[in-house]
Formats: sequence, structure tokens, C-alpha cells
Amino acid sequence: MMVSSFSVRRIVVVAGVCAATAGLFSACGSVQSPSSGEPAERFGNAQELVGREKYDRAIFELESLMFDTRATTLEDDVLFMLAEAYYNSEQYLMAVEIYKRLLEQTPGSPYAEDAQFKLAKSHYQLSPDFSRDQEHTRKAIREFQLYLEMYPVKNPQQLQSDLEMYNELVRLNPEDDRYKQELQQLKAQEGRLGKVSESRTSIDELREKLARKEYSVAERYRKLKKYYGSVAYYDNVIRFFPDTIYLEKAWIGKIEVLIKREKWFEARAAVEAYDQQFPENMEKIDSYRKKVIRHFENT
Repeated sequence: MMVSSFSVRRIVVVAGVCAATAGLFSACGSVQSPSSGEPAERFGNAQELVGREKYDRAIFELESLMFDTRATTLEDDVLFMLAEAYYNSEQYLMAVEIYKRLLEQTPGSPYAEDAQFKLAKSHYQLSPDFSRDQEHTRKAIREFQLYLEMYPVKNPQQLQSDLEMYNELVRLNPEDDRYKQELQQLKAQEGRLGKVSESRTSIDELREKLARKEYSVAERYRKLKKYYGSVAYYDNVIRFFPDTIYLEKAWIGKIEVLIKREKWFEARAAVEAYDQQFPENMEKIDSYRKKVIRHFENT
């Protein structure tokens, strides 16, 4: 059968494309496939990739190793390295899952403290603008608080004094293991001072965000003249976030709304409560105070 020159050219082009495509997939396969060999060797390869910030390739290797090293001495090494690779590549949801898996599957791991702290930081990174859903904000606060409870530290000045004392005791009694153990624990506390400080600062910041969320809803209801709902959200700020900058604003908003609703007894109680907490700022609510006084004088 005769074959046209056009058909021949078409066959050649298609064959070339197929060959190139096959070569491309082969090349991709050589990059993406987990390396062969013993788990320890593969883990070393993954470590090298993480050190070179080749996180995607490291993750692919470590995900394979995660199952191969289950219930072995490498299990927590692999899980922590994988979680760190996810965190460093800003895949925070995946980092959350792996840090949690490490804490659940290997609770006695030497990585547990770092994993708890980084779990909290992962939720912190996922915490959105105050106007959106605050699920991760609340989880970050909870995980930071759990870190502080599980890994407490002494007052920095007391810690420094104790370190000096036990350093001297160990120098004078190098054979006494009790002094060595106490010194080791004190050094561990010293090493986590930065994390403790960051945890506390992050909790304060996140609580401000939650308070702002509640306050913004209260203000929205007030502007819509839905005063009952507005008071409820002001009360949430007053009850749950008294340590934030939104406490005073919530009291002022509540007083205004109670007057608009003509809830005079409640308004007077709110003015008195404000006076107890912010006596130096009474001029801010002076007009409201006068309205309340005038009402009771007239009645």
C-alpha cells in the first residue's frame, strides 16, 4: 500500500513526541521516586534534601519512610523531619497533622517538646484575619497554653541563680549524679526560655484578635440597631477578654446601647462598673452618665 509523504512526516512527528514524552516521564520518575536502600540510608538522603531546602523531594521520600519505619527507632526521626519539611515549605495544615501524629504515636520522643511548640506555631500561621473564622486561632492558643503547662520554666532571675549554684556544686562534687541531673534540667529550662516568651506573646496577640472579632460583631449589630445582640457580644468581650484593649471599648458600647434600649438600671450599673475599672477615663462616658442621672432625677 502506498503511503503519502504527509503520512510519513506525521508518523515521524508523533513518534518524536512520544519519545520525548516518555523521556520526560522517565526523568520525572527518577526525581520523584523514593530512593532504594535501607531506611537509615534513605533517611540520610532525606536529611540532605531538607538541608538543601529541597522540601518537595524530601517530603516524597519521608512520606514513604513514614510507613516503612513504623514502630522502629527511626519512627520519630522521620515524623519530625517530615513535619519540619512541611512547616518550612509553608504547608501548615500538613505540618499540623504530622506533628500531632508524632505526639500521639511517640509521646516519649525527644522531639515531643519541639513538636508541641511547632504544632502551636503551625496553627498560629493558619490563623486568619480577625473577620474570618477563628478556629485555628483558638487551636493555636490551646496548643501554646499546653506547651507552657507541659514545659514550665522558673523565673529567669531564679533560674540564673540556680544555674550558678549547681554549676558550682557539680564542680565541687563531680561524682554526684543528683547535682548533674538537676543541672541538666535547669539547662533544659534555660534553653526553652525563648519559646516560652514567644508562646506567651503569641497567646496575647491571638486573644486580641478574638476580642476584636467579638467587638466588631457587637459594633455591626449596634449600627444595624439590633441592640439585644449587640449587648450580648459586648458582654462576650467583657467576660472572656478582660485583658485586651477591647475591654474599655466594650463597656462604652454597652452603656450606649443600654441607654438606647432605655434599660436605665442596667445602664447605671454599667456606668458604675466602668467607673471602678477606668476611673481616670470617666470623661469618655460623661454624656452617658449625665443622661442616666437625669433619668433618675426626673423619675
